[in-house]
Amino acid sequence: MNSKLTDNIKSLPFVRTVKTVSDELDVEVYLVGGIVRDMIIEEAGGLESGVGSLDIDFAIDGDALQFGKRVGDAVKGSYFPLDEKRSVSRVVVKKPEARSQKPEVYEEIILDFSKIRGNSIEDDLRLRDFTINAVALNLDDLFKDDALHYIDPTGGISDIRNRVIKVYDKGVIDDDPLRMLRAIRFESQLDFLIDDKLEILIKENGYKIKKTSGERIRDELFNILSGDKSHIYIQRLKDLSLLKEIIPEITPPSIPPLQKGGVRGVEQGRHRKYFLWEHSINTLKTLEVLIENLQRKFPDRYMQLYEMLSNVLEHEISAKEVLKLASLIHDIGKPLTKELDKNGNVHFINHEKISADIAEKLCRRLRLGNNICKAMTAMVRNHMMPILLSNEKKVGNRAIFRFFRDAQKEGLLICLLSIADINATRGSGIFDDTAEDIEGLVKRMIDYYFEDFIRQINSPLISGDEIMERLKLKSGPEIGELLKEIEEQRAEGIISDKEDALKFLESGKFLDV
Repeated sequence: MNSKLTDNIKSLPFVRTVKTVSDELDVEVYLVGGIVRDMIIEEAGGLESGVGSLDIDFAIDGDALQFGKRVGDAVKGSYFPLDEKRSVSRVVVKKPEARSQKPEVYEEIILDFSKIRGNSIEDDLRLRDFTINAVALNLDDLFKDDALHYIDPTGGISDIRNRVIKVYDKGVIDDDPLRMLRAIRFESQLDFLIDDKLEILIKENGYKIKKTSGERIRDELFNILSGDKSHIYIQRLKDLSLLKEIIPEITPPSIPPLQKGGVRGVEQGRHRKYFLWEHSINTLKTLEVLIENLQRKFPDRYMQLYEMLSNVLEHEISAKEVLKLASLIHDIGKPLTKELDKNGNVHFINHEKISADIAEKLCRRLRLGNNICKAMTAMVRNHMMPILLSNEKKVGNRAIFRFFRDAQKEGLLICLLSIADINATRGSGIFDDTAEDIEGLVKRMIDYYFEDFIRQINSPLISGDEIMERLKLKSGPEIGELLKEIEEQRAEGIISDKEDALKFLESGKFLDV
């Protein structure tokens, strides 16, 4: 019995076009890679297809560049020659017409074509990354009514059913070191487990991933972070000695306790219950629990928060995934700022700034764009602000307005990070007495953002031009300061409309601003 995914693939007009082109050119074409693996998983009841993007890989016993061009022209898709030397091409088809009638049909189809390596499809499969991805299906068989006959020279079907990730030939790691990171990604996405031999191979060869481009590492890392329980697999990266190659600042070599460096040995202040790594991974874990329970925590705001977290910043990376990485590295600068006072207490002065500087360097290494870099460094640099605000005897709306004005759209993300940071620290003695107060303040800040801040920012009481005309002033920084003061007083309830703003200007009080 065919799976739903198999039936969906057969029904796609683009796949039928591939079959037509293969008949016209008289070449053998095989479905290969992840799509075949997912078909086998779904046959066992372990996977469901849905709306989104769908990648389908084909191995061609012939010229894959010519083949891809023919298919691209036929389906009116976008054609890309990915590797002319190895004969690899891609066709991208967006928004199929059938989507409105069939919700299981995908918004975007990516068709990849590659020339068979070696003398046969079996040779090609033995060169693929993992056995679970080394199963093929002749395209002719897909359209027959008979049971599907998979080509499986490496035992991939057995490994799929046993939910284990293996390599057929350890040389595949040397061919492409990124495959070590991909193995963890498959663990997270498929709920499979890397076998012992591959674990050893990764530990021995982790340093080789430095040969891989930042862009490719970025994509795999954020694929891992996109999962609901990414903290498990980030810990796996560390245990398998991969994380230190991707983010070396987070696990520098251990050195004596009172010197700079040494994340594992850096304690979280005088309470000394959590080491920095444990706190960092626990903050990520706590954040993921918070996101999972947004509706319970913020019953009136969870839909707005979900929308904010789902916002794609760049490279198909969402704000949620950037927030997760920020939660992992928010204290990364502590080893470089560790000091003892005369009473023997540990302090990390300006660790937020140092952490933000390291975050910016990480963004550049991973080839993250300016939008993501700005957002992540803002989160890391300001993650202590809600805690510092809570130290005030009374936190008025003016202070909250200033926070969001300065933090801008990252303010909400900082609020969520702050709650995760606080809860990850509970039990250590740090902030335990005030944790409820801090969390209550953050909830109030989030309410203020949606109830008042957005309206106030979008509808200022007065413009800079009006101030200059009223006071006969020239353009300059003092105009901006006056605008800030007016909006801060508005936040505090002292000024409520344009008439109040004009009275404030006429009173001469602005001279004290």
